[in-house]
Formats: sequence, structure tokens, C-alpha cells
Amino acid sequence: MRNIDLQLLRTFRAVTSTSSMTRASALLNITPGAVSQQINKLEAQLGCKLLVRDKSGLTLTAEGERLYARSQALLTLNDEIWRDMTEPQFKGRLSLGIPLDLVATQLPATLRLFADDFPDVDINLVCAPTLDLKRQFNEGLLDLTLLEELPGELTATPLFSDQLVWITAKAGKARNLDPLPLSISSTDCVFRLPTTLALDQIGRRWKRVYESNNIDAIQAMVRMEMAVGVYLKSLVPAGLDWFKEAETFPRLPEYSVTLAVANGTEQELANHLANYIRRSFSLKKAA
Repeated sequence: MRNIDLQLLRTFRAVTSTSSMTRASALLNITPGAVSQQINKLEAQLGCKLLVRDKSGLTLTAEGERLYARSQALLTLNDEIWRDMTEPQFKGRLSLGIPLDLVATQLPATLRLFADDFPDVDINLVCAPTLDLKRQFNEGLLDLTLLEELPGELTATPLFSDQLVWITAKAGKARNLDPLPLSISSTDCVFRLPTTLALDQIGRRWKRVYESNNIDAIQAMVRMEMAVGVYLKSLVPAGLDWFKEAETFPRLPEYSVTLAVANGTEQELANHLANYIRRSFSLKKAA
């Protein structure tokens, strides 16, 4: 009889879900070196290459894709037996708030791993600007929420800090227009007031050319060179450039991404999900 080491499969699943050994190490709470060793050991046991490593990242080989598809059932069954025999049943529904610009981070991979580990917990995602999420959280509509807050106005636990920067299309001309065209979210966007106040303070004229909570549409206006926008530096979308402050562009503030957990009936479940989220952002905080 030959047995597959389930811990090696779990590490393989984390690497595949995050497309990064470094991010997987944060989720698994082990070193990147240990992740690499476990993947090498799994490949040696199965006698095939599972991952291809190149400058663009990690991709699955044909054998890796086959293993990933089959391994999910094995890990799910193992976890179900473990929970049934040793732990109370975690069932319920969580409402998680996410600011619009944080949706395209490592959160989808983190939530996928959480869903695999807690299949009986339903997650309702609420994507909205920070000020709207704060209102919903205070009204008891959210079990936990991520927020973007100024360092001096924190209401939740900080996960990491980042600089707000100006963004434009590559070689875009909108930054030179007068008045400056702005593509920015609605009045619930926490970046809106500091951005417009900063422009007013240096006497730079500006106008709104698009106002919406549709993050894709906001980015599209910038890509078409019809406006400039603002974004957290580490989250600037591919295909757009960020630029430093200059005489005609004021310096923008730094923000903290924070996590708030409600003291509600689902607090135990919410704390489990919060731990997954904290681990997924721990590398960004260290950077």
C-alpha cells in the first residue's frame, strides 16, 4: 500500500490557489523554503513534475492539473471526517464587506481556501466604498469588513499601510489638462475628499468627468486618457501608471487597510475567517 501525504497535498493546493509559494507560506504559517521542499517531496513521491516555475510565476503541468482536480475530493473527505470526529460543526452564514479596489487582491484565493476548509459556511460578499461599509457594519449588517482608513482615524485592526498615488494611462495626456479631469468613485469613496482638498490647497483646478462605484468603469476612463484617478500604490491595475507628486500634483495621504469583526451571533465563525484574511495580508504588512 502506498499513501499520499495529505499535508503535501494541502500545501500543493495552497500554492496552486495563490500562484505563489510566498503567499502560500503565509496562509500555511510555514516558511517559503518549507513550501518548496514539500512540493519537491510530493513531486518525488508521484514521479512527475507538477509545477512549472518561470518569471511569470507558477503554472500547473498537465499532471499538476490532474492532481489538483482529484486532490480536492480527498482533502474535502479528510476534513469532513476530522470535523465530524473531533470538532463542533461549523455552519452558518457570514457577511463580509470588501472595499471595491481590494476585490482584485489575494482575497479570492483566501476565500476559496476558507470555503474548502469550512464548506458548510456560506459567505455573502458585500463590495462597496469604505464609508458605505462602515455604515453597514455599524448597523449590524456585516459580520466583518475590510476598510481603508487614515492612520489617525483608525476604527479597526490595521493589516497593512499603503500610499495613495495618482494614476494615469501609460503616456497619457490627461494629467496635463486644465481643469484636471478626475475619474473617482461616489461620495462614499474614502479617497475622494482628501484628493479634492489636496488639489484645492495648491490651487489646481479640477472637474469630475465620471462618478460611479463601478471600479471597472472608473479604470476605463483613465485607460482612455479621459481622466486621472487615485489608487493605493500596491494595487495599481496592470496597464496603468502611477506617478509621484509634483508642483501641479499634491502629495496624497497614506492609508491603512483595516479589519473589523462584529460582536454578533456569528463571531466565532467570523474570527476564523478573520484569521485567514490576516494571514493572507501578513506579507504585505511586513513589506
